[in-house]
Amino acid sequence: MDDRVLQFRVGFVMLVAILLTGILFFLLGEQPQFLLEKETVYVQFETAPGITIDTPVRTSGILIGRVSTVKLQDDRTVLVTLKVDKEYMPYKNEVCRIVSDSLLGDAALEFVPTDMPGLPNEPLPNGAQIKGSVATNPLTAFANMEGLLRSAIAKMEEASVNVSAFSGNANKLLLENKDHVNNIMSKTEVALDRFDQALAGVQNLVGDQQLNDQLKQALEGLPGTIEESRKLIDQLRSVAGHADRNLENLEGFTQPLGERGEQLVANLENSTANLNVLVAQLAEFSRKVNESDGTLGELINDPHLYQNLNAAAENLRELTLRLRPIVEDARVFADKIARDPGRLGIKGALNRDRSGIK
Repeated sequence: MDDRVLQFRVGFVMLVAILLTGILFFLLGEQPQFLLEKETVYVQFETAPGITIDTPVRTSGILIGRVSTVKLQDDRTVLVTLKVDKEYMPYKNEVCRIVSDSLLGDAALEFVPTDMPGLPNEPLPNGAQIKGSVATNPLTAFANMEGLLRSAIAKMEEASVNVSAFSGNANKLLLENKDHVNNIMSKTEVALDRFDQALAGVQNLVGDQQLNDQLKQALEGLPGTIEESRKLIDQLRSVAGHADRNLENLEGFTQPLGERGEQLVANLENSTANLNVLVAQLAEFSRKVNESDGTLGELINDPHLYQNLNAAAENLRELTLRLRPIVEDARVFADKIARDPGRLGIKGALNRDRSGIK
């Protein structure tokens, strides 16, 4: 075989192997950092325990970036620079905190939703600066609980001593009052026997089918009875409310009467006196009317006088009917004279075409 062909085949196999390795690297491993577009986020911490360069940054458990720099500022706070994938930029309503990445105490940064309301749900801009917090380390919390654990153990020891003393006193009390304890036990047995008898009586009572049916019917009708009672109570409340309003109205009417009682009584007495005078005058008037000597009496009792009055009224009516045309002609004449005063005098008298009246 030619050496050149052999070298070509070897080179081709190596090229294919490199390509396959690269493909497997992209499919099964992480992509190279220089291929991903990064953005910068600055986080300020009071303290940053365990934070170093390349510390992982996660959100919802997914790696979205790493720490690029850690700088101690003049005010003794720590400014941590994060390089985060652009497509996974944290949101404005999230907060960055330092958490323990493992039980060994490895630190990591994690973005979690904040409890502060009103923050927009949109990604942070490139170069944004936010404040972070430090989550409680379980090992630190356990170390802080050392004093509490010691106090609890001491309390438990004290309690065990008290229990031991109580058990000793109880044992001593039982030994010294053995006869009383036996008496109490016997009475307890008697009481239990009576309790068994009472339970048997209750069981017999409950076992009565007729009584159970009656109780069931009574319980079934109980909701209706309660509902009717509620309606009756509502009606009574309504009636009581109306009664209260009526009493208030009656009080508003009777209170002014009570305050002006003397004046009302005096006015009533004056009205009664005036009524008595009016009744007396009406009696006198009716008496004079009934007398034939008076004008009204003669008018009522003398039919001839009534006929004369009726005839006079008829003549007056006839005279009124006859005077109506004359009054109408006088009104027309006065109207025409008012419109043309020249009709009066010699010119008006010589004018034959016109009548001074029509």
